[in-house]
Amino acid sequence: MKKLLFILILTLNFQSFSKANDISDFEIEGMSVGDSLLNFFDKSKIDNEKELPAWKSKKFLRFVTYQNLNTYDSVLIYFINKKDNYEISSISAIKDYPKKFKDCIKEKDNITEEFRDLFKNFEINSYTSSHNQDKSGKSKVNVIDFDFKNGSSARIMCTDWSEEMESQKEEYNFVDELRVSLLSKEYSKFLLTAWD
Repeated sequence: MKKLLFILILTLNFQSFSKANDISDFEIEGMSVGDSLLNFFDKSKIDNEKELPAWKSKKFLRFVTYQNLNTYDSVLIYFINKKDNYEISSISAIKDYPKKFKDCIKEKDNITEEFRDLFKNFEINSYTSSHNQDKSGKSKVNVIDFDFKNGSSARIMCTDWSEEMESQKEEYNFVDELRVSLLSKEYSKFLLTAWD
């Protein structure tokens, strides 16, 4: 019995030592914040497909991929807009849940528990609000934010688009979705003023 108790205590101690302090230890489709995009995509492909987001600031570029993904339908990657800088500052994986918002919430809750087990030194916030792209206020987002002491963050979010927004699907692709995002300290700070 004492031997079993010792093994249990030893196992729990090793688990706590293995917890991550920030998002750089977590991968989405094999990629992590801080990795170079050049490890995953050809430079010419990135240069041909990168784009400026809609923000006023031009500090970050966006690259989107739909290819060679195992779990998600698409991945959005942001990196600093500097010559020959392809270091990932933020990565967001998206999985579509057309007309299956309850399934999205279930998966969001599962990922949230995985994050709670994987990470340490974070504050967690959860909320539901109207989606800012739907002026009617009928589309909703259900969000869990993990804010780390080092300034990096992670977000797990389900979007439930209204029927009116979904009817514009072919033009804008408004589909209920799960989004898992990992943000570096610099990118998290940038987002606070990105739309100013």
